Amino acid sequence: MTYVPLPRALPDESGVDPAGIVDFLQSVTRDGLELHSFMLYHRGAVVAEAFWHPYSAHRMHAQHSATKSWTATAIGLLIDDGRLALDTKVVSFFSELCPQPISANLAAMTVEDLLTMRTGHKRGISGGDWRNLQTSWVEAFLNEPVDEPPGHSFIYSSASSFMLSAIVSKVTGQTMHAFLQERVFDYLGLHNLDWDFAPGGINSGGNGLSCTSEDSLKFGVLHLNLGQWQGRQLLSAQWVAAATRNQVQDVWMGEFDGKQYLPRDKSKNNEAQREGYGYQWWTTEHGGYYASGVFGQQCIVLPDQDTVIVFTCGLRLGEKRLHQALWEHLFPALGRRASTPQASQAQLDALIASLRLPTLQGLKDSPASSALQGRFVMEANTDHVSELAFEFQGDHCDFTLVDHRGTHHVRAGLQRPIESITSITGHYLHHQYQAEHTPVIAQACWTPEGELCMDWRFVETAFTDRITCRMDNGVLRFDRGVNTNAGDLQRPTLFGSRI
Repeated sequence: MTYVPLPRALPDESGVDPAGIVDFLQSVTRDGLELHSFMLYHRGAVVAEAFWHPYSAHRMHAQHSATKSWTATAIGLLIDDGRLALDTKVVSFFSELCPQPISANLAAMTVEDLLTMRTGHKRGISGGDWRNLQTSWVEAFLNEPVDEPPGHSFIYSSASSFMLSAIVSKVTGQTMHAFLQERVFDYLGLHNLDWDFAPGGINSGGNGLSCTSEDSLKFGVLHLNLGQWQGRQLLSAQWVAAATRNQVQDVWMGEFDGKQYLPRDKSKNNEAQREGYGYQWWTTEHGGYYASGVFGQQCIVLPDQDTVIVFTCGLRLGEKRLHQALWEHLFPALGRRASTPQASQAQLDALIASLRLPTLQGLKDSPASSALQGRFVMEANTDHVSELAFEFQGDHCDFTLVDHRGTHHVRAGLQRPIESITSITGHYLHHQYQAEHTPVIAQACWTPEGELCMDWRFVETAFTDRITCRMDNGVLRFDRGVNTNAGDLQRPTLFGSRI
């Protein structure tokens, strides 16, 4: 099946005031929020789409925990088929991996408990905790103490979503990606999705999906239309209704330490309370629901407004101003007649055309380049970096890093961005994600003081690294930080000597 884009229309033609979209985009710009993409679907058509250069419509973007809602769809299909039930016991699929004796709480855990994040665990496991785990994630989950009877207390955990993926593989004999490709993705024209694997070839159901913004939008539109796509019922309306309504009323996010969620003292922080949770979908005000991934990946469905909104971003943890701008500026524009449609549309078109993320500003050349040119052996460090090298050639710098994973290269344009493919190690700054090869857009410049700065923008992710290098009394100082992360935003300084 070929790829078919969603229909397009002007905002005013579909009942959206373009002035409200302008106000929204100006608001997030004023607040300095790092958006990568924004798409708005209303009454059957895409009425606005914006990509902050260098992000673009054709690029995939990591969805992080928004993946969970896609995982729920696979479970819904199996329930629609009669091959699975909400009250099926989790241990029934993995008896050979269960600890002996099986505790009463573990034995009682059901598929629905996984879907609603009410597994009885006292801690919720983040993908950042398990991504470096090379042994069975299923076995790790089954050996996690189940402290309370399942079905009661909410604890957010990517491990619960992973177990749903493992169950799909057990029932179908396929990966969840392959199963969804046949049953859903082919009909939606989604052919280039990427989905990470856990040990054993199981898709990491709590995270790990990468897709384009329009792919995410189509997924939202499928649910807006109660599982129907171009006249074909791909997913039952009953499942969509159940998955996207409040199944859990008392929802409190735990204290997150970058790897796990721990119970929070509810009396101390009301901001930790959420509207509600369905089957791997969050619910929100105005009767909506949304798939949500860390750092600002969102697919928001507003059935009463016949609307789907998609964002990809590189936001800091806990950032709330994006949703505030949405409800203040964008939401009132849905269904509102424009007072000056042509002028507002012209303003919107010009604003969208101008959107680009900030780039490094500095000098193209520096007398300090001769001191930095060449190879450096690094002092012992926790990043296992043994050697760095810099080669300046006209309009670019070829940077080389050698560590425990091998030799890695980044080409950075001097005062201009250059795109290449890199294997550079970065999991400690990237929520423990480590691709073998990934696109990077890199730019370099010099400060008047002779410091080399580089930005490495990993354009299929939320992450941009900022590197600074300088010579200090014959010693190389190398610093590396990132725009956002669930853990540290800055690595310890590395020191090196010329070889």
